[in-house]
Amino acid sequence: MSVILSLRKYFRDLNYVSNLFCAKKIFSPTKSQECSQTAKHGRREDGFAVAAITAIGCMAGFWLLAAASTVYPAYQKAAEFRYWTNVRSAAEAGLDYTVSQLNMAMQTGTTSTFDDPTTDAAPKVTTVPSSVTGSFATVSVSVLNVAPPETSSVWDSQLVADPSGQTPGHPSSNYWRVITSTAQYAGLSSQVRIVLKPTYTGGSGDGGSGSVTVPYFNFAIFSQNAFTSSGNMRSDAYDSRNGAYGGSNVNDYRGDVGTNTSINISGNTIIGGSAVVSSLPTSTTLVVATRGGNARINSMLKTNGIASSFTQTIGDYPGVNDTVRGQHKPTMVAPIEGVSPNPRVVGYTPTLISQSQAQVSLAPAPSAPSGSYNVGAVSVSGNGRVIIRNGATPPSSINVSSNNTIYIPPGNYKASSMSVSGNGQIIVESSVSSNVTWSLEGNSAGANVLTLSGNGIANQTAIPAKFQIYTNSSKNVNISGNANTHAVIYAPSANASISGNGNFFGSLVAKGATVSGNGMVHFDLALADPTYAQQNGLGYTQATTPALDITGLQTVSWEEL
Repeated sequence: MSVILSLRKYFRDLNYVSNLFCAKKIFSPTKSQECSQTAKHGRREDGFAVAAITAIGCMAGFWLLAAASTVYPAYQKAAEFRYWTNVRSAAEAGLDYTVSQLNMAMQTGTTSTFDDPTTDAAPKVTTVPSSVTGSFATVSVSVLNVAPPETSSVWDSQLVADPSGQTPGHPSSNYWRVITSTAQYAGLSSQVRIVLKPTYTGGSGDGGSGSVTVPYFNFAIFSQNAFTSSGNMRSDAYDSRNGAYGGSNVNDYRGDVGTNTSINISGNTIIGGSAVVSSLPTSTTLVVATRGGNARINSMLKTNGIASSFTQTIGDYPGVNDTVRGQHKPTMVAPIEGVSPNPRVVGYTPTLISQSQAQVSLAPAPSAPSGSYNVGAVSVSGNGRVIIRNGATPPSSINVSSNNTIYIPPGNYKASSMSVSGNGQIIVESSVSSNVTWSLEGNSAGANVLTLSGNGIANQTAIPAKFQIYTNSSKNVNISGNANTHAVIYAPSANASISGNGNFFGSLVAKGATVSGNGMVHFDLALADPTYAQQNGLGYTQATTPALDITGLQTVSWEEL
């Protein structure tokens, strides 16, 4: 502006001198006339100069404003980014400090002021000192004492807390933590969340050692070697302690299938639970799970190798085209089959390749108890029927055909083999209160140690534990036909096949298992309960579990909110 004023003054002074000469009549009359005209022209030029200079000044001002409007946002963004980086770093520093405080307290046997000591779902919120974060941001951390659900990929059965101290090898309290760090400064906010899993070793610390009961029957089907399913086979679960299968007593997420080798499902197979492949982790590139057709897994796929052709969605709900659904419990309404999974923890994935699934050890089948009824080869064919009734006379043999019927009491039986075919049927009356247990020795002619076809076994109690079959024979187990069978079959050395349109309620354990046709397998959850197994004469082993020493906490999941 000062430049404009100086120029304007210059032109005014120049015009003044010119007018002065004219006024003194220094020039001739002609010149005087010219002076008059010059004066008039000068005044016009003076106005033009002022206008021109003003226009130039306006243009310069507009240019300066434009430059400022461009530079200032860039400067503002740079400052905001600097503040944002500071806030984010402060949130992470708060996390690091909190984790170090929790680990230090654990190692010294004390309780950190940051820790949440109770599982009451209310987190402990603490402000982190600015001297720790080195930032002007205000940082608060929330520590929540909560264990992941069994459906989580990071869940560890060994870390399930037992406050009563009655479960050997388990901690007496929960050590899992979820920490959320929040940093705020200059209107900006950053949140970071992590999940901490306790690390542990065997020792003499928290969680005493002792003997643990491991039931034989923990899967709908378990196969020591490869498991193969085609056709329309489907598994699910129920609990016979809650009554017969059906209605609310159906669980589409616990009908697990397990194998120590590999699994192949195709056709319209649906595993209404998890598929667990506990193969020896000899190679990280070994394909141990394959899928084809419309086959799918409702819950999780856990392997010690590569899974081929399986799809999944990491999130709160499965995708429509997912073949590993990650669903576990019918608690809410969701778009797939009217059910939804439990809420997932951070980092949840339905497919878990861990290379650490322990192989299932199959114990030999128990021998026939002393005093068992020795009946040779059991054969029921034609329209023959064997009815198990309280108080019946023990038989010396069981060979029924045509339209014949025999009655036998519940109890322990030893036989060389069992074959039920045609319209033949073994019926367990609903009033039977004790178990019927069969020990098949496999020393009779034929390729099969057990054949259940036709009308099979009609267990009117609807309790699989009431009809138990055990064998160490390497001959085949063949289950077919259209009947409903409630039983448990333990054949760790035999190859088993299930076909036909029937329903099998209970559990099958075999050396190898192949399923085809339209059969359904309904796992009885009661069978996996150690107390129930002991009370009902089911097979189980005793395993010694070492004491557990919690050594610290490690991050298994990180998420920026």
